[in-house]
Amino acid sequence: MKPSTASSAPKCVVDRSIYTILRSFINDGENASISSRSTPSASDGVPPSIERLHRLHGTSLLLDAATLLCLPPSTYATACTTFHRMYHRISLKKYCVWSMALACTLLAGKVEEEPRTARSIILTFSHIYRRRRLRIGDDIEKYTYGAADCEADDAASLTNDEKENIIRSAKPMSLGGPVYAEWRDTLFHMENVILKTLGFTLHWIPDSHPHKFILYFVRVLEIESKEVAQQAWNYCNDSCSLDLCVQYDPEVIACAAILMASSIHNVELPLIPRPWWEVFIGPNRDQHLSTLCNSILAVGDEKDLDSRRSKYSFVPSLMEDPSFTDPDSYLWSVAD
Repeated sequence: MKPSTASSAPKCVVDRSIYTILRSFINDGENASISSRSTPSASDGVPPSIERLHRLHGTSLLLDAATLLCLPPSTYATACTTFHRMYHRISLKKYCVWSMALACTLLAGKVEEEPRTARSIILTFSHIYRRRRLRIGDDIEKYTYGAADCEADDAASLTNDEKENIIRSAKPMSLGGPVYAEWRDTLFHMENVILKTLGFTLHWIPDSHPHKFILYFVRVLEIESKEVAQQAWNYCNDSCSLDLCVQYDPEVIACAAILMASSIHNVELPLIPRPWWEVFIGPNRDQHLSTLCNSILAVGDEKDLDSRRSKYSFVPSLMEDPSFTDPDSYLWSVAD
């Protein structure tokens, strides 16, 4: 398909102005989604909006770790899928997202045959931990999360360059010390928890990513623009931030990504005699596509404080007994 020109033919249109309704959609009350209600966290009284915040926070840790460890996108997607499936089995009040992300990174590397050593993963997450406490990269003067701010002492008065100097001057972690032992014990314990909870069956996850359908669908639709394929791929990456992989088939997510990408780049796709996506996912999926498009677009909303907070700061756990990374924990006191 070629870029659209002025014509009377119907076009694929994504209404990007309505994605903000997602916040009210996930808020507490009778309109909360069935999926949010059915999670163990929801059963423990965690509001859907708070659960979303912690899912965004956990997957942002996975993205940072995958970038620093030079892991391919498929490994990141596998880690996110494992992460979301775990929180459809257990509650956020039982295990924090830091320990879950730590173990998901290790397991995803093994499943995708891109293994990283436990040492490298621990050092990477320890580095991310320091950065999140200092809120490096965030505009502290412009954005505040009120009582939710958990940055280290005096972080608000430091510039980003000064914070980077603090990170660079941090003493190397001793592999025989108690700090490393805390991270290591948590990593291996959570690895066992994930394997037992998911029944030791993770081999099928790499084949269930929406990314695998993007290039095939683009080829069938005869989309010549490489920008459309790349944009759709990016939307699939964004979809990993939420538990859409648990709620929808990967083909449906791939179609939603192509729908948004083609709209942005003004590429017309056939709607007559029936919409193009019905060839891939069947009829009566319009509402699913609409929900997916708006959910993915909401992830990239920089004005959403929850979205910014999940990417740049530290979010305390919901556990009754404090997590190993929470304020007042041993790691919190020795991380600087």
